[in-house]
Amino acid sequence: MTLLLSFTGIQAQSLSSLKNKATAAVQTTSVAAKAKAEQMAKDLKLTADQKTKVESFFTKQDASLAKLKTEAKVGTEAYKTKLAALTASGNTELENIIGKEKFQQYQAKLAAGTEKAKTTVDSKLKSAGLNVAK
Repeated sequence: MTLLLSFTGIQAQSLSSLKNKATAAVQTTSVAAKAKAEQMAKDLKLTADQKTKVESFFTKQDASLAKLKTEAKVGTEAYKTKLAALTASGNTELENIIGKEKFQQYQAKLAAGTEKAKTTVDSKLKSAGLNVAK
């Protein structure tokens, strides 16, 4: 009888722990979505309505990405295919929220950030004496 109660207690603790982790993940996603929406609103001068919709979009997009990571192993063809579809549909949705001109500005800013990050990594690799593949 004691063993059964102990096992049941362990299961209850495990379920509680999982619920706490899930809640923390959702809260982290919400914080990240809010921060991204605020930065985008600042950079692109979004309206309050657009900002709210963008925050909702990022929350949904983050959840979809988290789900994808549980469905397909990162780096596999299945993952890449699903990620490309998620990205394409997300781009369409985001463009519908903020408009074509602001979406193009957003894409340009992302590209510039990606290039800056690549240059920084290349520079650090060179300073460490490592080959930089081009």
